[in-house]
Parts: sequence; structure tokens; C-alpha cells
Amino acid sequence: MSSIPKAVENRGPFLERIEGGAAETTVDERLVTLTAPMSAAAEQYRILLHRLRHIRSLRGDAIQGGAIVAVTSAVRGEGVSLTAANLALTAARSRDARVALVDCDLRRGGIARLFNMGARAGLAEVLTGKTEVGEALGRYHEGHLAVVAAGRAPGAESASLLAGPRFAQTLSLLRTLFDEIYLDVPPALATADAQVVAYKADGIVMVARAGETPREQVAAAVRQLSGAPVWGLVLNGVEPSRVPAPLPVVKGHLTSGK
Repeated sequence: MSSIPKAVENRGPFLERIEGGAAETTVDERLVTLTAPMSAAAEQYRILLHRLRHIRSLRGDAIQGGAIVAVTSAVRGEGVSLTAANLALTAARSRDARVALVDCDLRRGGIARLFNMGARAGLAEVLTGKTEVGEALGRYHEGHLAVVAAGRAPGAESASLLAGPRFAQTLSLLRTLFDEIYLDVPPALATADAQVVAYKADGIVMVARAGETPREQVAAAVRQLSGAPVWGLVLNGVEPSRVPAPLPVVKGHLTSGK
């Protein structure tokens, strides 16, 4: 794999705009970090982000370069893509950090739809040698966020591609370019892909849907990833009335709320 093109390397803190994306690109309303930044849901993503950053800080120098966090679930339909996207957006907006979001679901990738990216080369094309990382990286205009879509479904087995040397080289390159890298990963019980990716990440975040995902399935998924560093569990789809509202801010100070 050749190195990232100089034209991309020299762009500074922002990478290229996503092809076809204008400044007013319409994104999925469920990206609450953008569409409802003061909501209770957006605040929960901020809480999650800082907990993950605290876990990373406890590891000290064990992580070299940008930290890689893989987001997965037991089965499909748990909201992994939304969680990964909102988490990456939160990280990109929280401080002067360079953040990458990579869709590793080569079978049914959903990140491109969430960001209204349209058709473009993605991770599948990088892993099959049809394009380089620099061409697949697209910068979303909001914050220091670069997005790599899943790309077109490869003819080859996705787990084999993710286990191959090009994926490892891609992650190594991303570590040098970004402070934090978030991976959208297929479900652990449905595919072999999650296990392949999990062992290349510094930390794993499991996503489960409230009131729907059996506890036994979540436990089985964690066992399936045995040996991989599971950093935490996100409970998705919680009834909004059960989530505490963010405290209001008055003249720069937090009030007690009601």
C-alpha cells in the first residue's frame, strides 16, 4: 500500500469535503449531536465520550498514536451506526482533535446514508486495492471529522478482507493522521467480521437496545469477543422520559434545574 498522497497530507486540520456535499448538506435527524446538540440524547453521547477518554487515559502509553474504538452489538438493529456516528461527531466537536469514522460493515454499511454522502469509494475499495486511503477519506463540514464509507459491497468474503494486511496497514496509517478513530462494526453473533476487527481495536463498545435485546445475547456477544478489550455497554432506545434532562445554563453557570 502506498502512503497517503501529499495533497491530502498537507491540508492541515481539515480534510476534503465529502464529494457532492455542500455546506448545508442534509443529514439524518437522528444524528442528534448536530440536529439537537442541547438535547438529553446529545448529552448522553458527551458523557459516553468522556468516559471512554478516561478509560484511555488509564492505559497511559499502552496506546501508540490515535486510539481506535470499535462499536458493535450482538445482533443487527441495535443502533450501532448511529452510536458510532454520534460518538465520532461528539469527539470532533468537543476539542481541537482530528477524528475519523470508518464504516467497517462491508455487507450493509449505513454511514454513507446517515451523512447523505452519496455513492463514493470507501473501505471496500481500499481493501481490494481499487483506491488508496487518501481518496476514500472525506471530510464532513462540521468539525474535524473525516468519514470513510463502507463502499461498494466486495465480491470477496468481507471477513477475509478485514483480516488481510491492507486493513491492518490502513488502521496504522489512520493512527498517524488522527487522534481518535471510531469503527462501525457488524454484529458479533451474526458475522466473523466483528471478531476480526475487535482484536485490532484498543477498546470495544457494545450496543444493546433497551427492552428488546436479551441479556443472554449480549453476554454471548461479549464471550464471542473473548480477549478483546470491552470498554463498556451502551443501552440504546431508552424511553426519553427516563433520561435526565441536561441542566440549564444561566450566565455561564449551571442551575439546579427542576
